Amino acid sequence: MRRAAAALAAVGLVLAAGLGPAAPAAAAPKAGPGQWYLHEYGIDAMWKTTRGAGVTVAVIDSGISADHEDLKGTVVGAKDFSGARKDGRTPVGPASAIGHATGVAGVIAGRGVGEGPTGVAPEATLLSASMWLGGSPPSGADSSREQAAKAVRWAVDSGAGVINMSLGWDDPAWPEAWDSAFEYAFSKDVVVVACVGNRSEGAKRVWSPATVPGVVGVGGLTKSGRVASGSTAPGSAVSLMGPAQQIPVPYYKGGYAEASGCSFASPIVSGAAALLRAAHPDWSADEVVGRLEGTARAVKGHSGRTKGEQRDATVGYGRIDPPAALAAKAPAQPPNARRELADWVSMHRRAEPDGGAKGGASASASASQGASAAPAQAAAAPRTVAGPAVLIVCMLVAGGLVAYGIAAGVRARRLRRH
Repeated sequence: MRRAAAALAAVGLVLAAGLGPAAPAAAAPKAGPGQWYLHEYGIDAMWKTTRGAGVTVAVIDSGISADHEDLKGTVVGAKDFSGARKDGRTPVGPASAIGHATGVAGVIAGRGVGEGPTGVAPEATLLSASMWLGGSPPSGADSSREQAAKAVRWAVDSGAGVINMSLGWDDPAWPEAWDSAFEYAFSKDVVVVACVGNRSEGAKRVWSPATVPGVVGVGGLTKSGRVASGSTAPGSAVSLMGPAQQIPVPYYKGGYAEASGCSFASPIVSGAAALLRAAHPDWSADEVVGRLEGTARAVKGHSGRTKGEQRDATVGYGRIDPPAALAAKAPAQPPNARRELADWVSMHRRAEPDGGAKGGASASASASQGASAAPAQAAAAPRTVAGPAVLIVCMLVAGGLVAYGIAAGVRARRLRRH
């Protein structure tokens, strides 16, 4: 009997050894140096519930530097649309914009390595679609708008649940090819987010693709929560506002930088959408957007907000409140991105005998491909501002492609913790 008991005990030990100790829960991510907005907007508290696991966010931009220490393992798919014959994991474009996508990617899904920023959705994965942002494109390259249309379709087919477009054209209209590309994204239940433009870089109104019905147009707020007048642009297409000042980002050559502009408010909203989609895979893209818009808060110092058909052209629905969106009940009447776009096409394309938007693909393509990076004082000319800590990038040419406000220089000193 004792032998039997001893044998059973031995078996139990073997089984226990085979099973091993219970795996410890993954360590909770922490905000990196200078990431003030993660606590201010309640994002760090959401990580107890959701970190974006299982959701893929496409970054349509200059190409993510996939081997950056803060982004290793995040990029699960990549393709180049720039004509530079790269792999999508290698940044492309002129020096003024080449690091833009890497910064945006870090805001969405940075892993918080060392001094690096922790992304809003630190367990989300990324797709990298590289485009040529600015002048002197490779010989034979598609127009920038054609690149964008192809990149949207590829992102959808590659499994994106959210698409981030921190770029734009200084024309609110868009080519007819975009109608079908964005309709395809909406038909496949994808959230599409785009920044609205920086007034400091000459944006007098919202630029496309934020003007496409169904796209979530994002403007910028200051660190104190007020409208950052230089980091947003007015128009009925403004949907939400997010932080757009002093945003730590990975620099494509290694190290880190600090960025400003609505280019970096947009990926915060995209990251929030990824958190919601990870926590509730059953929520449709429209339901996710409806919750983000329906729970947005008033913006400090601004009296209006969008309500129903009454649009506020400055802040849209207001400042994002991701924890409230996560806790919100289903909106009674969620937006319908696919229908909104279809209604617009039905109403407006009839009036265009050539079938394309004025100032659309051909006009904008030629302007984009001829864009110059030479500094100039005129509002409609390219402007580059350099400083000891950062390089503020913008390529602003009438009808041309714009990469908003990345701080593309490595800081000489470490960012202080906030």
